Amino acid sequence: MAGVKGRSGPPGNKNRWVHGVHGYRKLLEGSREHEIHTELREALQEKEEELATALGGDPSPQEKILIQDTVKNLLYVGGLDAFLATRKRFVYKGKPHAVLSTRTELAGHIRRNLQLLGLKRVTKSITLEDVLNGDADHGTENETPAS
Repeated sequence: MAGVKGRSGPPGNKNRWVHGVHGYRKLLEGSREHEIHTELREALQEKEEELATALGGDPSPQEKILIQDTVKNLLYVGGLDAFLATRKRFVYKGKPHAVLSTRTELAGHIRRNLQLLGLKRVTKSITLEDVLNGDADHGTENETPAS
């Protein structure tokens, strides 16, 4: 189909490549995955290394799988956030946009992965001095109150 916009060119070109979750998934899980050396691939590897370093350096094979899954889901959530940023409103005819539920599910998946990797909720300790000084919002985390 020579001359047709978006369809012409040699096989394998990126004329019809569309941004979004499905495009990212094909890019990540394609048959030529080992040939892809893009900024996206480098950014994902950097994020994987960051999470592995935060876990203490050398993660187990199971932790590596969770880290890779978390990084892919972070990419998908980023794509959905970029899409939602272009929307004027999230509710149309009384119904929320379907992408909102997908984004919420992915964010929950990321949260569960991070919990499995060892992320714990940290509570904020507020001392009497913080309350009296009006700094209750700026209390120290997990420190014992000064006596």
